[in-house]
Amino acid sequence: MGRTITKLLGTLALLCTFACVLSTCSQQEADGKTAITYWRTLSGAAGDTQDKIAAQFNAAQSDIVVKSEYQGTYSDLATKLIAATAAKSGPDVTQLGTFEIRQFAKSGVLVDLMPYLSGPNGTDRSDWPESMAQAGAIDGGTYWLPFNVAVPTLYYNEEAFVEAGLAEPPATWRELFEAVRKLTKKDRAGLALWSNTWPLFSMIWSEGGELTTRDYSNVTLNDPVVVNIFKELQRLVQEGAVVVPDKASGGHRAAFVNGRAAIVLDSQDAFSEVFTQSKGFTPCVANYPAGSKGKVYAPGGGGIAMLSITPPERRDAAWAFIRFMLAPEQIAEYSSQTGYAAFSKSAQAVMGDTLNDPRFRVIHDALPHIRADFSVNMSPAIRSAFDEAFQRILLQNADVEQTLDAADAKAEAAINAELAR
Repeated sequence: MGRTITKLLGTLALLCTFACVLSTCSQQEADGKTAITYWRTLSGAAGDTQDKIAAQFNAAQSDIVVKSEYQGTYSDLATKLIAATAAKSGPDVTQLGTFEIRQFAKSGVLVDLMPYLSGPNGTDRSDWPESMAQAGAIDGGTYWLPFNVAVPTLYYNEEAFVEAGLAEPPATWRELFEAVRKLTKKDRAGLALWSNTWPLFSMIWSEGGELTTRDYSNVTLNDPVVVNIFKELQRLVQEGAVVVPDKASGGHRAAFVNGRAAIVLDSQDAFSEVFTQSKGFTPCVANYPAGSKGKVYAPGGGGIAMLSITPPERRDAAWAFIRFMLAPEQIAEYSSQTGYAAFSKSAQAVMGDTLNDPRFRVIHDALPHIRADFSVNMSPAIRSAFDEAFQRILLQNADVEQTLDAADAKAEAAINAELAR
């Protein structure tokens, strides 16, 4: 995905031919109202609730009408945004994953929201965690604001734990590695890993390892901590205790809900799927384990941005919708309907007794341990090299140290080229 975005951003002008394909609803005044378009991703409750919030906004005032449109996966949405920007025909406001923020902002695709945040109709972020308040900050501007905040969540099979003599979920990564061996049976792996490397960031950081500095001046994909973690995971794969299911089989979530794996490391994005589709066992949730440095969790999920193709006369209307989406009431509703985190204290207050549900409590207990660092996700050059190393080591049984050394060199060369642009 990272290389695709880089290539597409570098050839933005060539994509104008897609204008007629990607043209959205008319942006003209509708019955005297300013019409704006919102592009979203996520399906099921996570998508339906966004449509519901857009409808609530339309009903709450008489000056603006928002049309919410589903655009596929995060990757699909990002590709369409590039084409829409080239064609100067696309949404005013969009949901956006963390992977594209930096490049999109530097390429002029996104509007700096700081003037709106600090203006008379700004958004109070005083009770946001530092990790969320800093998330979209680039070169003195703020180009992205968190909305569907994902925190690391461990899902486990309660009956499998009882059968294996495990009284509670693992508290440390060492305990996790030991537990997955005990949980492994002929027809069930102890752990199904996501083919996405995001869960590994928490593992690496909590053990004191690093993948890059925030300014990308020192890339360390071959950090000794990273090497040791991959060696342990590779051993577990060789033993059959860990599997990395492909998308064709339904991935790690399908392995878990169908009883083919006793643990998965995911985010609360899997919340609804796990608790409505698990068959023949009781699914439970816990925080990710701690490392030698304690609990250090990687932030994830998606947020909201304004597109630079939005003309000045519609930008105040676009901001009004963004502000509405980020109000405590909407964040609380989105959390209660989807499992995503109500990341501000004011949103948690709105949720009230819902937070007493142990499943929601686990999610929100993770927030103080979220690290204010989106650096890995925000650099496709580094993330792509790390993802490739993950695949080679765990699926092709490649030498860990040689593979990570090569990935580090590749990432450094790519980030230097990226920063030079």
